[in-house]
Amino acid sequence: MKKSILVIALSLSALFMHAQVDTTRVLCVGNSFTYYFDSHLKLAEIALSQGHYIDMTAAYVGGYTFNRHLNDLKTIGAIEQFTKPYDCVFLQNQSQVHALYAQNPKQHKLQKKDAVELVDRVRQYSPDARIWLESTWSYPAGNCGGFGTEAEFNRLMVKGTWMLAKAAHTAVSPIGEAFRISREERPDIDLFSKDKKHQSAFGTYLKSCVNYLMIFGGRFNGEASDCGLDPDSCAYLRSVAERVVASTKR
Repeated sequence: MKKSILVIALSLSALFMHAQVDTTRVLCVGNSFTYYFDSHLKLAEIALSQGHYIDMTAAYVGGYTFNRHLNDLKTIGAIEQFTKPYDCVFLQNQSQVHALYAQNPKQHKLQKKDAVELVDRVRQYSPDARIWLESTWSYPAGNCGGFGTEAEFNRLMVKGTWMLAKAAHTAVSPIGEAFRISREERPDIDLFSKDKKHQSAFGTYLKSCVNYLMIFGGRFNGEASDCGLDPDSCAYLRSVAERVVASTKR
């Protein structure tokens, strides 16, 4: 499943006409790990159910790295297009890049350059935005992404994301750690699609919950949206997101 880049301005005004809610401008830049089951839209839906309106923009193309986003005029347009700056920005790289960087920073030094340049481009137009690099999940497909085991893939992914975030002076959204915990504790909740790489609807929901808490902090109240999924499974996934974010410096 591939998609061309989309820039989506999400309008939910009809849903909150009679409610007094805050507005947060959010940009999500990524690839298929963002657009599978519309994680950016689920983030907005979850936020609205918690009393927060997200004015959402998303820029994504399947397989894109930060370098390819930097050279895509539509991504740059998404970063620069609005007169009002973004409040929060999530940057999601190609699924193996951060692990490859951790494995050999010298060989993959351009990945550091690209991460710093993309973050700097965002700050140029949204100087006060909070920016997170997404630490995505390890997966079994392709010999565990070429790293042999999921444990090693996950270790390198976490390490590489934090290294790149430090270089770019920004923060990390620990999505992969939430995936690891959920898969260990509740293997009955399948977080993967059939290809054992991309996220399922539940995986997207978990990712969206982590990103929601990175923005708003705290805990979910009892009215959090399940986005049309099994309520009991979603309640568990929200609890995992709460645990992981509570243990992560935001």
